[in-house]
Amino acid sequence: MAVGLARSSVECRALMKTFYCQVCGQMIFFDNAQCLRCGSQLGYLPDQFILSALESCDESRWRSPDGSLYRKCANTSTWQVCNWMIPAASSDQFCVSCSLNETIPDLSQPENLDSWRKLEQGKRRLVYNLQRLGLPVISKKVDPVGGLAFEFLKELDAASEEERVRTGHINGTITVNIVEADDLQRELTRLNLNEAYRSILGHFRHESGHYYWWRFVNNSTLLEPFRALFGDERTDYKKSISAYYTKGPSPNWQSAYVSAYASSHPWEDWAECWSHYLTIIDALETAQAHGVVLARDHSRHLFTPTDSYRSESFDEMLEEWLPLTYAINSINRSAGQNDLYPFVLPGPAVNKLRFVHRVVKQGRSESSPA
Repeated sequence: MAVGLARSSVECRALMKTFYCQVCGQMIFFDNAQCLRCGSQLGYLPDQFILSALESCDESRWRSPDGSLYRKCANTSTWQVCNWMIPAASSDQFCVSCSLNETIPDLSQPENLDSWRKLEQGKRRLVYNLQRLGLPVISKKVDPVGGLAFEFLKELDAASEEERVRTGHINGTITVNIVEADDLQRELTRLNLNEAYRSILGHFRHESGHYYWWRFVNNSTLLEPFRALFGDERTDYKKSISAYYTKGPSPNWQSAYVSAYASSHPWEDWAECWSHYLTIIDALETAQAHGVVLARDHSRHLFTPTDSYRSESFDEMLEEWLPLTYAINSINRSAGQNDLYPFVLPGPAVNKLRFVHRVVKQGRSESSPA
């Protein structure tokens, strides 16, 4: 296995595409609002999938290098928690990501603002994933029945069992307990639950999987193929989850699932596979953007990852993904760190990921304009 870089100066903070300031050429990053070299105002343009330098036109409008006009999201102007822009002709106050919010934390409490900022960063990365895949990202304000919404809630210290805030999804609404933005508490929870991986972005990807199952698989021609691979989702969910937390994962879960939690119920198996799928395509795009060059095997045949967001088959992605995981895990071990990707993909799990790819392609075609 070999790994190399086509460019010598690469920073690990970047995610997904690599962006450069159009004014001075400095590398800039997805959450940046200002270029640190030349001071240019930056904004992410969701309609173009680029982070762009912007020129002020008047009090409210900004011009991108191609001449398009934009306005700042209201959460930029008021709270400085967003760097996404809105086309100037739009009447929307919030960008495509912030418009998905139904409930945010009480911002009169200063600690909540920092937590909310972290959650918004993770949500924007998720929305980027979904839009790059061509999947519908429509607010419940536009589509009350099939749309997507987020609630960021804080649990009261004296909350009863019924009042506890549980991260989850129901009928298009994703709820996130804002304690997940606390690095220490999230790590303690990860250790208590014996999880290999737990992150804000991971939560968003997982819960979005439940949403797209509800939207694309449930009551569709895909339901029976789903059951053939993942099992019958009509199995009592509460009993299955309770059994998982009291008795542990299914015996030999490593032979059929992407994670221990995936063995708890077919819905969770699907959501874990969906989350892994988004992780794979995003990491491959990042590798491609940074000019990573890999060798598939001892033959030393070198290749650069292709556009994972438009791969025709999951097998194409897997052929590039496995060498990349070998490389990044080996690099982490060399630095005395745990594996960056601490998972193994057994044959049945690969078949499930192939099915996720099938659903994504079908969902993309359904959301494309006629």
